[in-house]
Parts: sequence; C-alpha cells; structure tokens
Amino acid sequence: MSLNPLDTVNGIFSLIFVAISLFVGVIILSKYFRYKERIYLMVGATWIFISCPWWSSSLSFLVALSNGVGITPEAYFTIGNILIPCAIILWLLAFTEFLYTEKRKLILLVFALYGSIFEILFFAFLFINPNLIGDLNPPVDVRYNSFIMIFLISFLAIVVITGFLFANLSLKSKDPEVKIKGKLLVIAYITFSFGAVLDSAIPLNEVTIIITRLILIISAICWYGGFLLPKWMKKYLLRSK
Repeated sequence: MSLNPLDTVNGIFSLIFVAISLFVGVIILSKYFRYKERIYLMVGATWIFISCPWWSSSLSFLVALSNGVGITPEAYFTIGNILIPCAIILWLLAFTEFLYTEKRKLILLVFALYGSIFEILFFAFLFINPNLIGDLNPPVDVRYNSFIMIFLISFLAIVVITGFLFANLSLKSKDPEVKIKGKLLVIAYITFSFGAVLDSAIPLNEVTIIITRLILIISAICWYGGFLLPKWMKKYLLRSK
C-alpha cells in the first residue's frame, strides 16, 4: 500500500507542527535551570503534551514510509490521547500559581477526577473494541467518536477559558513588554483552539490540512513569545506599536 498525496501532506505537516512544538516546549522548560522558576517547567511541558494528538499521525506517517499502513489503531489512539489529561493538569498547576491559589487543591482535585474518568473509559473502550474510540483510515486520517470528542472539547475549553484569565493579568500591566506577552498568549489560545477544532471538524484535503497546521504552528510560536518573548520578537513588536 502506497501513500496517497493527502496522507503525505497530512503526515509532513503533522511532523512540522510536532517538531516546532517540541522545540518550543523544550526551550521554555529549559529556562527553569537558569531561573529556577517552576512556571517554565509547567508551561513548557504543557505545550509538549498538548501537541500529543499530532504525535500519532506523525509516527504513523513515518512508519508508513516503510510498511505502507502505519501503526495499529490501538497504538494510534493511545499515543494521541493518553497525555492530554497530563497536559491539562500541568497547565492548571501553572494557572493556579497566579490565580485562584486559595482554590488550587479543589481545582486540581476536580480535574484529576475528571481526567481519571477519561483515562478509565478510554482504556476500557480500547480493550473492548478500538472502534468505539474512533475510525482510523490508515495511516494518518482519524475520526474520533462522540465519546472522545466530548472530552477533547471539554479539555480544550478548560485551557482556553483559564488561558484567557491568565493572559488578562499581563494585559492589565503597564509594562509594554508584559502587555505584549499577554496579547501573544491570547493569540496562542485562539489559534490553537481554532486550529484544533478545524483539524477535527472539517473535511480534510491538501489545502485545509496546510491551513489548519499553519494556524497551529502560529499558536506554538505565540505560546513561545507569550512566555519568553525573545529579543527578535520583542524588537519587532515594540517597534511596530
């Protein structure tokens, strides 16, 4: 079985997004060793784990280059979903460092229970019949069933809502640099949610795949700028104000 052009485009742009996300996440979390601030560990790891739905399509594409069919549905679903609750809990740890600190234990406990329900149901369905989770069109195209989609949308909503609250702290600052970070984070949350929804909700063709993955790449770059704001980005954005 040979890869068709749609599978090739899908696989390549998944790989590009995953590579950029891993780079962004590692760069951010590496700042912990310089500044000794846990926030860098948490938000860096958050972005690495939150990109895991695209790990499965990237890996399956690479495997398909040799065997033509990619990885098994069980492996695909597991790699693409298992770390999402971890990403959300890491983000909530970072979020509650600054907001709702007095309710931190409650927030984390509630989500830990919710995430555990997801994991239990996921592995139960995976064991009973992987088709209960979704339909994999080898090697890289997948359509998740309502069970997974409900959880994924709810996870996305948690990140976006808390993300806007978090970014609002920076937007209120009188420091231009901090305010720019807030704006970049707002863009990151909007573009990631928009790109993720498009990627799972619209019919995929070569054009829509490129558009959605480019939107996701923009979200990764804005996440990077929102927490680190490198000199080249700061120089350009402050000059363009």
